[in-house]
Amino acid sequence: MSGLKRLLVEAHQRSLWQALLVYLGASYAVLEAVTLFRDEFGLPDWLLPVALILLLVGLPVVVVTSLAKEEVYGDDVPEEHVEAAAEEDRRLRLLTWRNAVLGVVGVVVALATSAGGYMGLRAAGIGPFGTLITKGVLEERDRIVLANFENRTPDSLVAYGATEWFRTALSQSPVVTLAGGDYLAGVLQRMGKDPSVPMDYELAREVAVRQGLKAVIAGEVIAVGGSYVVSARLVAAETGEPLWTGSETAQGSAAIIDAVDRLSRHLRERVGESLKTIRANEPLPQVTTTSLEALHRYSLGRQAHFRVNMVRATAFYEEAIALDSSFAMAYRGLGVGFQALDQMEQALQMYTKAYELREHATLFERYYIEGDYHWHVTEDISATIQAYEMLVEASDSTWGTHNLALLYTSERDDPERAERLYRKSLEFSDSTILHLTALAVTLAALDKVDEAIVLFELANEKAGEDETQWQIGMAMSERLAALTRLRGRIAEAERHLDDVIRTAEEHGWPVGAIRFATEQGSMDRWFRGDTLAALRRVEAALSRWQLDSMPLRPWVYAYPYLVDFYAWAGQTERARAYLAELEEKADSVGWDIAELRHHSLGHIALNEGRPYDAITEYESADRLDEDRHRAVAERAFAYDQAGESDSALAVYDRYVTMRSDWDDSGWRDWNDSWWLALAYERMGALYEQRSDTAKAVSNYARFVELWQNADPELKPRVEAARQAIEALSTER
Repeated sequence: MSGLKRLLVEAHQRSLWQALLVYLGASYAVLEAVTLFRDEFGLPDWLLPVALILLLVGLPVVVVTSLAKEEVYGDDVPEEHVEAAAEEDRRLRLLTWRNAVLGVVGVVVALATSAGGYMGLRAAGIGPFGTLITKGVLEERDRIVLANFENRTPDSLVAYGATEWFRTALSQSPVVTLAGGDYLAGVLQRMGKDPSVPMDYELAREVAVRQGLKAVIAGEVIAVGGSYVVSARLVAAETGEPLWTGSETAQGSAAIIDAVDRLSRHLRERVGESLKTIRANEPLPQVTTTSLEALHRYSLGRQAHFRVNMVRATAFYEEAIALDSSFAMAYRGLGVGFQALDQMEQALQMYTKAYELREHATLFERYYIEGDYHWHVTEDISATIQAYEMLVEASDSTWGTHNLALLYTSERDDPERAERLYRKSLEFSDSTILHLTALAVTLAALDKVDEAIVLFELANEKAGEDETQWQIGMAMSERLAALTRLRGRIAEAERHLDDVIRTAEEHGWPVGAIRFATEQGSMDRWFRGDTLAALRRVEAALSRWQLDSMPLRPWVYAYPYLVDFYAWAGQTERARAYLAELEEKADSVGWDIAELRHHSLGHIALNEGRPYDAITEYESADRLDEDRHRAVAERAFAYDQAGESDSALAVYDRYVTMRSDWDDSGWRDWNDSWWLALAYERMGALYEQRSDTAKAVSNYARFVELWQNADPELKPRVEAARQAIEALSTER
């Protein structure tokens, strides 16, 4: 029977079709399993096509095996065909279903062995399969400098767009970290270069070598007929040795984004990122915009944003939106810009528009958009936290982690979790001084004051390396002054305030110089008991800067400090005069000073010997004061001065108890630096007078712990408290 005739016969039999259906079903199951394991365990992409090819090769084997189950010659074999029949019989014994099944199992085992061997060699860093991380060339999260792609096309924006798309693609990686704009700007300034200078390959290598970074990414775009070739290379910064090279072809400018996406994925794989996380990212064409010019404007807006030039940033974001009305991230950037400029109505509109267009952004960017929208528009804090938690889970995001920590401080009253998140943000290579200071503030609020002081000093040092960050440096010095004053280290606090005053004068900010001179004067009077020295210090500052010679708006903000200083210094008439000027000028700049007025009148009354009037004023301030710690401490002191020991104890206790309430504004540190030690000291004495030994010892002990390293001039107060503890402990 001929092969064709036999095939036709078999077509009418069920056995062949059953075998094919079983095989195709099994093949589908194998391919599904391969796909599942590839995606779940990050197996290589070649595994699926190899499995498909092997299964296709097995298809004719199944057909032949099925056909071979029918005997060809029947029972009567002609003598001349005996030898051929024997050979056919031997062939048929090989083509059995058992052998076919074993062959399929062998294919699966071979695939598993190949995949396991590949992953093992990759993890061990052996041969061509090893990654740069497993070979020890790079470490995970090493910062890498991205140079601008070189342009070899008629359109200058093509290479610019490729650079920015490449940057955005790599931002989704939890392994590859690119040096951020603010980081590079700081380095360039220290090199004496304009931060806006283009980051070409040679400059990128110079920056990397200067900062001790290991690698630089460079690339180029070449026009070839109607197509483009996008290539990139990762090179060792020190030697220029290529660590990886790759290229992709794009059929037209619209396909460049896809080419960049493929190229970035190859780089991420070579560095050592899990194939699972690479596949989890959405395709790059959805990143931001398909308009090169819009992307250019958006990038300029981000650069201005990094330099805290929000007016310029918003202008660039608006230009980007004009070029691409569906540019979700540009709307989000514009919302942030408007919010920074206190234009909240416009900011909310932009956040809403970004949310409506969020499907045009990557998953990574979408979490940012959703977080901002729920935070500021719907004010749904649970949804906001969920969005940022998804962002942090999807990728190691410095700012996502920072924002999540901020939410746990401001909205969830959970400083312990905020501390963990802030610490995590510092592990990222693109962390900034802001992340460092946020952790320091959190530690201070958790009464981990000494560690907070160390971090503030580090932040102050980093700010001092960059002349453009003088305002941050001043803020750090101010916080250091408060924290060291809290510990009774008055001389050290004074040195920090000297730094603030000097910086304020150098940058033409006389209000700051006056304000911090009054703070130093208050330290002279409050801790050293030297009112004359305090007055001389402030008078000297006022002689350098004439109030009437400066514009009204900045100077009006100096008056509250002058009122308070002169009231506490016993110069109540002068304090009244400054308060009258403050009331007159505050109206002209739209400043509500009702709360400040009550505080000031309380200080004046207390220092004129009218403690009950002071108590009334402080109670009024307490009702208006968002920062209630200050008014409560002042009222406790007024009761103490009036001899109302029971009321003084009750309000002192309220003050030290309410300190446990979370406050991330920094004012708690400032208030505590004046009042906390006094509160513990006075509570110890007042409880001692009431013969409440346990509470007296407890409060004296807290005072001693707080001032255990205080300046020598304050040590007598600490020693007196220690002696009181010893005497009271003996009595018990």
